[in-house]
Amino acid sequence: MQSISDIINGFNAQLTLLSSERLHSGLSNDNFLVRAALNNQQYAYLLKSYRDHWPTLGLAAQARFAQLQLCPKPLWLDKANRLAIFEYIEGDTAQSNYTPELIKKLVSLHCHNVVSEAMNIKQELDFYQHTALYQQYSQTVGVAVAEIEKLPRDEGFCHNDLVKENIIENPQGMFLIDFEYAKTNDVYFDLAAIAVSFELDREGKQQLLKTYQQQLPLSQRFYCSINKLEYYQVVFLVLCVCWYSDRSINEKVMPLCAQLDALIALQH
Repeated sequence: MQSISDIINGFNAQLTLLSSERLHSGLSNDNFLVRAALNNQQYAYLLKSYRDHWPTLGLAAQARFAQLQLCPKPLWLDKANRLAIFEYIEGDTAQSNYTPELIKKLVSLHCHNVVSEAMNIKQELDFYQHTALYQQYSQTVGVAVAEIEKLPRDEGFCHNDLVKENIIENPQGMFLIDFEYAKTNDVYFDLAAIAVSFELDREGKQQLLKTYQQQLPLSQRFYCSINKLEYYQVVFLVLCVCWYSDRSINEKVMPLCAQLDALIALQH
C-alpha cells in the first residue's frame, strides 16, 4: 500500500496530515483512522484498504444511505489500488440492545431497490464442510437449511455481516459500517445476525420480529416466524464460528459456540 501521506494527498492535496492510527476492528481489510486539518479545522477519516474484492454494490449502497444517516459516506475511491476514504463516525462498538431506530435503518436498507446476485448460503456453508467445527454441527445445519428451503423467502438488499463490530453507537444513534458483503439475500440473515449480536432470548426475538414488521411499508409482505429466525441463527452462527476459527480468532469462537449449543438445546 502507498504511504498514508501520499494517499491523503491524492484525496485532497490541501489537507495537512495530523495523525494516523491502524484500527484492529477490521478483520477482512486494513483500516486506519486518519486525522487531518484544513483552514484551522480538523477532520477525521476512515481509510480502508481492501484485501479481497472491490465491493461495488456495498459502496454504491453506502453512498445512498449515508444521506439517510444510516452509515458513513464514501468520500474518495481508488479502485485500481483498492483504497477508499470514508467519513469517520466517532463512537463505540454497540454494547446495549438494538434500538427501533436501528431497525428502521435496516428496513430502509432491505428495501433498497437494487437486485444483485443473491448470496448463496449453501455455497458459503460448503466452503467449511470439511472442517472439524463444521462437522460437529453438520446435522443441525442440514436440518436448518432444509427447513429454510420450505419457508417463504423474504428477499431484500442485505448487509450480510451485522456483527456488533459493524454497528457503531454514539449519542446520535446507531450506524452501520463495513458493507463489503452487501448484496441480495433473505432479510432473515440480517435479523439473525442482530439476534446473535445482541444475544436475544426467545422473548427478545419475538420483539425484534414485531419491531421489524412495524417498520415495514404497508405494501411489503413479510413472513413473520420465530422458527425461521432461529434456523437462520444456526446458519449465521456456524458461518461465524468457522470464519473466526479459520483465522485462529479463538476468543470469538468459544462464546459463539456456547450460543449455538444453547440454541440447539432450545430447538430440541
